Amino acid sequence: MNIAARILCFLAMATLVSAAAATEYPEGKQKWLVLERQGAKLPEIVTVLATLPAPEVRARFPVLLQVLWGYAPLANGLPTEEEIARGRDLYANLDRIFGQGGIYAMSRTGAGGRTMYYYVANPGSHAEALRQYFDSLPPTSVKVTKHSDPEWNSIRDVLNGVN
Repeated sequence: MNIAARILCFLAMATLVSAAAATEYPEGKQKWLVLERQGAKLPEIVTVLATLPAPEVRARFPVLLQVLWGYAPLANGLPTEEEIARGRDLYANLDRIFGQGGIYAMSRTGAGGRTMYYYVANPGSHAEALRQYFDSLPPTSVKVTKHSDPEWNSIRDVLNGVN
């Protein structure tokens, strides 16, 4: 599959997982940007909200959870069709776990890994559900980190780099 087709696959995945973000926007659907990082040895695909949510929404979700998922890559570092399907399942389950308590805002995919960015109100309220979900999977490389990002600077930096 060529890079343009892969980008369309990633865009489709972003659309599938936008349910949590869509509830925070009055129009009901959030627009996404799908970007390919230039100049890297291996390509990196970034899917990000096209705009930041309103300040009052960002204030309700001040903690960034980064879920890094490792996968078996193609030679160019992007996931195989099988891994893309696993990714869809992962997104669906993370959206179920975070529910109304989180907003999916970005992913970075390449070099054998995908990092998904979720902004949450209270990371502790999701910890047990995340542990149970990841424990239920076959051996999978997953790492979850959290840090305070009340201004959503991780997303703002990507958007500023596009403009």
